[in-house]
Amino acid sequence: MELFLDRDFRKKRLNIEATARCTLMCPLCKRAAHVRKHGKVPQGWEMTPDQLEKVAPYFRKITFCGQLSDPVFAKHLIPMLSICQDYDIRTRVLTAATGRSEEWYEEAFNANLQAHWTFGIDGLPEKSHRYRINQDGFFLYKMMLKAKSYGMAVWWQYIIFDWNKDQINICKQMARENNIKILFIESKR
Repeated sequence: MELFLDRDFRKKRLNIEATARCTLMCPLCKRAAHVRKHGKVPQGWEMTPDQLEKVAPYFRKITFCGQLSDPVFAKHLIPMLSICQDYDIRTRVLTAATGRSEEWYEEAFNANLQAHWTFGIDGLPEKSHRYRINQDGFFLYKMMLKAKSYGMAVWWQYIIFDWNKDQINICKQMARENNIKILFIESKR
């Protein structure tokens, strides 16, 4: 095991897809395409706190980010956030899905107040569901503001499409008023 403790390895970031679940049906998502084609969610697995405990000592940075899922639907995200805090791991959570309660978010934020959260809301909250199908943009925006009220580092991720590019300045102002960093991603779609 000493082999894995060298400096170069500890500088690496671990990106964890902790579940296969998500409530969104984004048009270009592979999970959503599988659902449309086969009529069911692809089989997946759930990462456990024990599994995270095995790798936690070897990483200084861990990101919970789904490519086929959303990390807030991982059954064990809250205890895993606590583990990251216990090991003093710089932790990021990237989310766009909705379906958890406000109380769940409060518990998740309290599990690791040092975690950085990125919320995917494309344009004004009331219009974000246009691409992120099934998203409650109002609720997610509210959770983004709640995370900020906890003193957490918060980013607003905004994918620019033709239909929302006219909302950029309004969203920049909303972010500025709430001291939230906004990250624009240009879509080629």
